[in-house]
Amino acid sequence: MAYDPAMRATSSPDASGAPGRARRLELLLTVIETLESEGSLDERIDGALRLARDAGLVTSGGVVRADSARSVGPPGDPATAEAALRLAAGVAREGAEGRERAGGSEILCVPLRAEGRIEGAVWFAAPTFPPDEAALARDVADRLARAVADERHRREQLELAGELRRSDALKTALLRGVTHELRTPLAGIANAADALMVIDDPRERAEILRAVIGETQRLERVVSNLLDLSRVEGGVLSARMEWCVLEELVGSGLLAAAAFLDGVGVSTDIPDDVPLVQADPVLTERILVNLLHNAARHGAPPVRVVGRRIGAELELAVEDAGPGVDPRVLPTVFEPFSHREGVGLGLGLPLCRRLAEAQGGRLEHRTAAGGGARFALVLPLTTPPEVEG
Repeated sequence: MAYDPAMRATSSPDASGAPGRARRLELLLTVIETLESEGSLDERIDGALRLARDAGLVTSGGVVRADSARSVGPPGDPATAEAALRLAAGVAREGAEGRERAGGSEILCVPLRAEGRIEGAVWFAAPTFPPDEAALARDVADRLARAVADERHRREQLELAGELRRSDALKTALLRGVTHELRTPLAGIANAADALMVIDDPRERAEILRAVIGETQRLERVVSNLLDLSRVEGGVLSARMEWCVLEELVGSGLLAAAAFLDGVGVSTDIPDDVPLVQADPVLTERILVNLLHNAARHGAPPVRVVGRRIGAELELAVEDAGPGVDPRVLPTVFEPFSHREGVGLGLGLPLCRRLAEAQGGRLEHRTAAGGGARFALVLPLTTPPEVEG
């Protein structure tokens, strides 16, 4: 039996309820078939709403979700459309069915409820909604709700699959990075130990021992950076902010980095009028140590530490006169264990960025005036508290 619009006014079921059930079943089956067909969710919703309209159940209808709104067969007057959208927004928010008259039509709005969750609302407009027609509209709404929930599940599964792929890629990069960062100093120590077994000259042995100490310090720095990065990523490491003198922060960083500078001289340029800055002295020292080590290892002298006030911010930069950052790794220069065309990066710069962010600041890269690398810690400036005399 086809759904005959002419039967609308006389379609109440008899005592057995058979005609009403047959009409309802036929429309629901076609709606289900449409919602389970190929195509985007919006296209399937449009198709289901058209079926309800073409069957004479409604003159127009629409679906309102958090991310979109769809309608088929616009109402004959703007008042009905405005009322339908307003009513649907309230039903989606409150989760309770709503009905009202506007522009010569009765509007029935039903929440799209599936699995205990409100996915939005569907509204139907018709001259009137007898009980059997209202029940049929609710059944259509239930099928629409299931389709919207299924689409949400599908998207969630796709997002989860993407996250798992990214997680696997990160684990692979982590393994490669740890292997690369740890293997190099360990190989140096092993080679030095082999040499000590066969070399008797005191001067040569002293040189080899210095190399062992240097590689041990490098290994210690890698492990410390790895632990610090894991604490930052895990939310364990937090900044302890206090008012600091910039010269003292720089002096502490230079002292801590002395063992890693390999004799490279470092000059400082900090004007006398640089104001106090809120920072974590320990985290700032770690940033300076890593930046100075990178400048000494990958750059070229002269190496400079420059402090400047720029507007409402303070910039503390380490710059060198080396070749600068390889363009191949520049897009991922702050990503841990990133590799691009065989050029590997360690942990120092990613850690520095996260330590800067932990203090409410940021880490920036620019090309130095002479073409070398320039990395700057940028911290916001605020008014220091007044000191009572």
